[in-house]
Amino acid sequence: MIDAAAGIVLPPKHLTELDRLAATVCEIDRACFSVPRGALKFTPLNQVQVNEAFRGLPRDSAFSLGGWVHFREVENQKQKDLIARQEAVFADNFLDDVEADKPNHSWSIIKDSTQTVATLRSQLWPGYYGFHRANTSIYGSVYIGDGIRNIDLPFMI
Repeated sequence: MIDAAAGIVLPPKHLTELDRLAATVCEIDRACFSVPRGALKFTPLNQVQVNEAFRGLPRDSAFSLGGWVHFREVENQKQKDLIARQEAVFADNFLDDVEADKPNHSWSIIKDSTQTVATLRSQLWPGYYGFHRANTSIYGSVYIGDGIRNIDLPFMI
């Protein structure tokens, strides 16, 4: 590629399918990876760790979007300020809330037949599932999708 204005010749960048796949996986991870509120803690050493005191969410919180947070670098300014003031230590609200995601209604929660396991589903990245068994420390997530973002979601709501 030639930049005529600067007179610089840049070598072409040959992106592979592996590069595209890596970028897609990173975006799905950033947009979707969620855990129950309180499952992680922010320590005085500015580290995010598993909260060994987490005994699970009560049923009403597990089946509510307010009971779930993103496990990623904090993007919301309110949470960034909380961390900067050192007020996030051992607080359960230092991560971004799932219910604040745009577009609205980009998440749904399903109850199982026993009314004890909540399954969080992403409508934006179909194939992402997070789960939590209420009143226990059991939770996890998985992505089983085709790597195609649902760009029509704002028109489907």
